[in-house]
Amino acid sequence: MNAIKFQLYVIILITSLCFSAACKKHNDPLAEAVERLTPQRDDVYYENLRAYKRSDHQIYFGWWGGLNTPGSPETMSVIDQIPDSVDIVAFWGGMPPLGSHNWETMQQIRKTKGTRFVITSFGSGVEQIMRRNDPQLVETDVMKAIDDVARAIADTIALYNIDGFDLDYEPSESAEFNSIFGSRYAVNGRNPHVLRLFEALGKYLGPKSGTDKLLIIDGYSHTEIEPYYNYFMQQAYNSSSPTVLQNRLRTYGLGECPPHKFVPCENFEANWRNGGVTFSDPRYGRIPSLLGFAYWNPIEGPKGGIGSYHTEYEYPLNPDYKWTREAIQILNPAVQ
Repeated sequence: MNAIKFQLYVIILITSLCFSAACKKHNDPLAEAVERLTPQRDDVYYENLRAYKRSDHQIYFGWWGGLNTPGSPETMSVIDQIPDSVDIVAFWGGMPPLGSHNWETMQQIRKTKGTRFVITSFGSGVEQIMRRNDPQLVETDVMKAIDDVARAIADTIALYNIDGFDLDYEPSESAEFNSIFGSRYAVNGRNPHVLRLFEALGKYLGPKSGTDKLLIIDGYSHTEIEPYYNYFMQQAYNSSSPTVLQNRLRTYGLGECPPHKFVPCENFEANWRNGGVTFSDPRYGRIPSLLGFAYWNPIEGPKGGIGSYHTEYEYPLNPDYKWTREAIQILNPAVQ
């Protein structure tokens, strides 16, 4: 099966993945067009911004919905208003069409601001690509089929000129359980298909690839794959204290995820209005959980950063991404 055919099915998956499986994450909202002036910045500002993105710092990550439309140069929309200091944007619900206005805008954001963009897929979505392309190979040599789909994912990332891949790994959820990457195929908590997927993806993405492309896992982790991923984005939704976050690192990180790769994320589909749930911080008292995530660090050392699901819910309903910006300032205070 040639790489182009695999590539096309990856693209189809990317545009429909949110609707292919039941998950804690839900359908993305429609993008709202808002007329808003974009601040004009000089070259020095953008040089400093890109240098900041390249520096060793705690990142801000978000799953963004509403970015999968062609867009228009006449209308300001979600993609135009992503805060400058956001480090990684994960497409939730599909990418903008290749060559469209929104795709061109994304490329300009990557170039001028150093923001990185990744695609997200469920494990069941990856399996769908494999079965559509060569169902016989999945039955006769599943490991070879996994190698092929890893190459296809890498080819699609290159085609769209983006920065990496995020596996939404929730193996015990009902829609994911029977996938070859789900809990049904695990023995003593170890799924050989998941291991092979990360070994195969690791040739093209992540720390072992020798490239600058990102390999991310979110939701749950899996034993033995830590060397292959850049970050573990943990769905720490509704976490209300440092103790809860510490327990999530230990439980979901399986004792293998180092603190600098751990990125707890809050649910802004449900909790955007108040910046999350109420978080009991030992220094600052009762504060919004997104800010609590930003102040918190594991006992073992500094965390990788923080994030939010459906970050775009703050646009335009909270003025100018109020909570996102405040959390980034806590993580990495601006030099006065």
